[in-house]
Amino acid sequence: MPFLVDPAAQAARRRVSIDDALHTCATTPQTSVMDQPAACDPSVPVAPTSRAAAKPSARPLAQSVARKIDAAREGERTRLAQEMHDGLGAHLTALQLVVARLSTRPPADAAEWHSLCAQIQNVANAAQDAADELVGRNRPPALDAGLVAPLRAWLRSFGEQSGLTCIWRCDDVTRERVARLTPDAVLALYRIAQEALTNVARHARACRVVVALDGSHRSLKLTISDDGCGLARGARRKQGHFGLVGMRERCTALGGTLRIGSVQGSGTLVSARLPWHQILPAPAGQHGPESLALHGYAS
Repeated sequence: MPFLVDPAAQAARRRVSIDDALHTCATTPQTSVMDQPAACDPSVPVAPTSRAAAKPSARPLAQSVARKIDAAREGERTRLAQEMHDGLGAHLTALQLVVARLSTRPPADAAEWHSLCAQIQNVANAAQDAADELVGRNRPPALDAGLVAPLRAWLRSFGEQSGLTCIWRCDDVTRERVARLTPDAVLALYRIAQEALTNVARHARACRVVVALDGSHRSLKLTISDDGCGLARGARRKQGHFGLVGMRERCTALGGTLRIGSVQGSGTLVSARLPWHQILPAPAGQHGPESLALHGYAS
């Protein structure tokens, strides 16, 4: 006997299937109305949206962030080490020089004794100020007046503490242009001079040192030269010379170069050359080397 299909029941089942499908589309999160037919169509594959599927894409992002945090921390450690070496270390070296003079040659009279005591007190105060600057992450307050005055004052103090004859050279034209240096350039040149002079006091066994600022059409050059014993062979490549590395990095950061020339027994010459367009602020409303070329600062 043939199986009879009730047309009414078949139509009812069809309506139920359609209602179920519509309910599934309505309860499934969709990004847009245009996406609903595709989500309901069994012939179109649907991408998985589970948490397990999202984890692999989140992990590389977390690793990238962690690497950036580590790089920032390492950069901060390097910056602090450089500031401690160039700033606080220079003051401590000056203190050692005064004490060494006191131990090798006692004061001749009360006036000389008071002078040495005053130098020790001044250097100790400067070292304390340098430590405070590190804690507060501030640049030396004296540099707010520009480069020339603080650097001349440091050189004069260095000569009194070390007993070296110190000579300063800077013509009027260069002084006028240097007065407009950016804060980063002022700090870099000041620290390079400090480190070079500290090295002279520690190692050169010199009697005379000359610090000069010379400006050309394209660049500014800072030189520190002495008449000491010169660098020993291989000293520039020796591991642990953080000061030489720091000077070179300060120059590189401003698009400049550092050169160190030395002949044993004939002294040492340290030369830092920085292009004007990297260390002078751009004229108002203009940016880049092309605009600076119009003002005579092109490299």
